[in-house]
Amino acid sequence: MIAKRHLRRRLSQYGALWLGSFVVTLLVMAAMVFGVGMPLAETADLALPIALALLGMAVITGVGITLATDVSLSTKSLITALALLLILPLLWAPVLAVIVTAAIAGASVEYSTAYAQFRIVVSHLIYPLAEMLGEDPLVGFVWQAFQVVASVVGAVASVLQVWRVIKPFLYGEDEQTAEA
Repeated sequence: MIAKRHLRRRLSQYGALWLGSFVVTLLVMAAMVFGVGMPLAETADLALPIALALLGMAVITGVGITLATDVSLSTKSLITALALLLILPLLWAPVLAVIVTAAIAGASVEYSTAYAQFRIVVSHLIYPLAEMLGEDPLVGFVWQAFQVVASVVGAVASVLQVWRVIKPFLYGEDEQTAEA
């Protein structure tokens, strides 16, 4: 049997990670590019590897904690599968923050080595899927579809996390009262 409370907690943490990594990366990028005047590509090359590494460690920690807890094997398997399925949308959050900063600054993010490396790695992951379908122009479409899906998944996860936090203030009900 799946431990729904544990699953909800992990998904809630996922939403918080997505939102937090997006906002923190956006703030760091904005402070460095607009406040300090550092070039966007250099700032992205500093910020992205740190953000991606921290997110990777957070996911590994979350899965590790789940594997070490006293929950069913089905819960552990589901959490691990969801972590693998949602890792790319999660890693997309800081990249999206860099892209937003580039759009606001009117600069090109393609000169960033970290951004280019992220695109290359993701392309290597999604290229076999596009190759099975047989057309090279499809790789560009799959990349764009990934960007949209990753942004939507992250935005929905973030909205749910924010809603979970503000709901008790709006309705005077906390999670334990609702479950009782």
